[in-house]
Amino acid sequence: MKDDSIDLATLEHKQIIPWGQKFVGVSDENYSKRNVKIAILDSGINMDHKDLNGKIKKRFNAINTDENIIDDFNHGTAIAGIITANDNDFGIIGIVQNVEIYDVKVLGENGTGDVKSLIRGINWAIDQDVDIIHISSGVETNSVDLEETINTAVDRDIIIVAAAGNTFGLFVNYPAKYSNVLSISAIDENLVYLSTSGKGKIDFSAPGKNIISTNNKGTYEHYSGTSFATAYATGVIATQLNKKDINSPNREILKDLDDNTFKYDTDKPTEMYGKGILIN
Repeated sequence: MKDDSIDLATLEHKQIIPWGQKFVGVSDENYSKRNVKIAILDSGINMDHKDLNGKIKKRFNAINTDENIIDDFNHGTAIAGIITANDNDFGIIGIVQNVEIYDVKVLGENGTGDVKSLIRGINWAIDQDVDIIHISSGVETNSVDLEETINTAVDRDIIIVAAAGNTFGLFVNYPAKYSNVLSISAIDENLVYLSTSGKGKIDFSAPGKNIISTNNKGTYEHYSGTSFATAYATGVIATQLNKKDINSPNREILKDLDDNTFKYDTDKPTEMYGKGILIN
């Protein structure tokens, strides 16, 4: 049964492994070496979703620091579900379990945000000493301040994974376009590049169509786009970090990612597919 034909209401009573998780591989080992700290810079996460129970470590509203976080765009909750939905008797299972999520709201109810909020969110994540910063949003033109903030995060040994953007092949958004950020495009169940994906500086591709994940209402729905593909990449990278000694530099694993990449049987344009699909 394809994921897009699954009755989502049944997920209240049974757990499934969505097609993306089946492809990239779910980490079923409870590694004890470290708990990977992931900052999800997005629209916020519904921390009351029962499939995300216990996963949110800290929260920060980079748009308005005086307001509580609500995922009113229904986006960040799905990202968290792909990465780390609980392995239980219902819903879905995320890619990796041994993680702590740092929920950073940088997108408003319409899915829009500004560079200042993004920078504020990145700086907060740096202060929390996270291992990975996941960014689903982006901007078309370069910002010197954003680039400097990204460089600061990288200098602090933080791995940054960002969506190429749903730009219909016209360009790749910043910060994904920076050389020291991993840029992710989206593919479907047949491993075909989504025409809506950004094209240009692509490092890896990942599942990004008909993705079942958690939503802001406490249930489940389908999602598509490079944001959700990026969550798969973040999940795989977190799994690889999970295996490393706690004193190992985070960014040291980047040179080994080729060993965790599904290479296509035929030549694919790297500006669309990157080096391949990150897998566990």
